[in-house]
Amino acid sequence: MIFKLIIFGAILYGLYRLFGGEIKLPWDKNRDGSKTTSIDGDTLVECATCGVYVTKKEAFEYKGKFYCSKECLPN
Repeated sequence: MIFKLIIFGAILYGLYRLFGGEIKLPWDKNRDGSKTTSIDGDTLVECATCGVYVTKKEAFEYKGKFYCSKECLPN
């Protein structure tokens, strides 16, 4: 019985590694609580103030959180 569990665990681990060792679900959040989405290679991040999604390149990062504009940055 324990041998079957070990084999089953090894198969699950192999599948995990096959998919790059990282499984991201659309509703997963980052450690800081912000949501990210990837569309056509660009990573979208959610503004911590208003919730608008902007590309990571266009976003303003302040203290580990992303903001869509200077107006949304905390004072």
